[in-house]
Amino acid sequence: DTLAPRPRCLSNLRGFDNMATNVSLDRLLAKDAFHKGAGATVCAAQYIKEAPAGVWLDVANVDERDKGTADDWVPRHPELVRLTGLHPFNCEPPLTLCMQQGFICPPQLHYVRNHGAVPVKFETAEKKQQVWEDWRIDVVGLVDKPLKISMAELKELPFRQLPVLLVCAGNRRKEQNMVKQTIGFSWGPTAWATTIWGGCRLCDLLSAAGVKDDPEGKLHVHFRGPAGELPKGDDGSYGTSVPLYRAMDPSMDIMVVWEQNGRSLMPDHGFPVRLIIPGYIGGRMIKWLCHIEVGAAESSNFYHFMDNRVLPVGVTPESATAEGWWYKPDYIINELNINSAMASPAHDETLAISPDSLGEEYTIKGY
Repeated sequence: DTLAPRPRCLSNLRGFDNMATNVSLDRLLAKDAFHKGAGATVCAAQYIKEAPAGVWLDVANVDERDKGTADDWVPRHPELVRLTGLHPFNCEPPLTLCMQQGFICPPQLHYVRNHGAVPVKFETAEKKQQVWEDWRIDVVGLVDKPLKISMAELKELPFRQLPVLLVCAGNRRKEQNMVKQTIGFSWGPTAWATTIWGGCRLCDLLSAAGVKDDPEGKLHVHFRGPAGELPKGDDGSYGTSVPLYRAMDPSMDIMVVWEQNGRSLMPDHGFPVRLIIPGYIGGRMIKWLCHIEVGAAESSNFYHFMDNRVLPVGVTPESATAEGWWYKPDYIINELNINSAMASPAHDETLAISPDSLGEEYTIKGY
């Protein structure tokens, strides 16, 4: 694949077919198959096969904190740090635990950003299969062949696997809130994770629907999850959009995915299907994807405008609403720049220095 010009940032760290790389993803992920040009999909499949213990954790129990809530059927890792009380479920793993996993993170330790309860419920394998069989994605708008595509039909498109780093726009916001409180909650330094996502390219799906030509680059592709999922907005859905030229650029690798580390998506990560936009913040990657629409303007969804903005100093949430700052394109967060944090020494870790310790080594770690 060819690379279109774009900012060099941590969230663009991923594999491309037919492209050698000097970035060491992981001892297994960067094996000969990757460097010899066998392709990211081949390499990812090999990694999953050779490192099963490192890509999936067996978490089968419902956490006691979730019992009696709308999510009392969702298994969750007990060590995830909950950041907004019990619900909605917003969490990250302890940084040290995350670093111990290596480059690829098990989905059970992947950070979660939910605005409400998981909207697609299945307590048994039979119900999960029924959700899979009943699910449809509408592909409508400025297309010649509108689709209502099933998961089985979606899987007929060319399959692709890529390791992609997801980062929440709020990563390390806790430190910012310690200086001046924002309207966002206090993420620590682990609102990020890299897993191997499997699915089809968005451009292949749009081509199957006969998307209209866009020579002037003015069209947009809208995405949303289930209507009624959330309390705000016209229809209670979580939605966003990207320019059509990005969606149709194969090098952008925007994907519609149904696998994470070789298995079906977990409830918190969007089963049965979600959107992945490498290089963008996690808040633009719609979970429980059910609607794609090509339109003449960007999305008007409430959360597209009212989430993930960086406003000028001195602009308060109240003045932003009164003066229309939320709708000014200069302040939207889409592509995310590099971030970093120390993992070792860990927070409050003490290193004992004495004459007897001279000559000893200590490995400094971070990202």
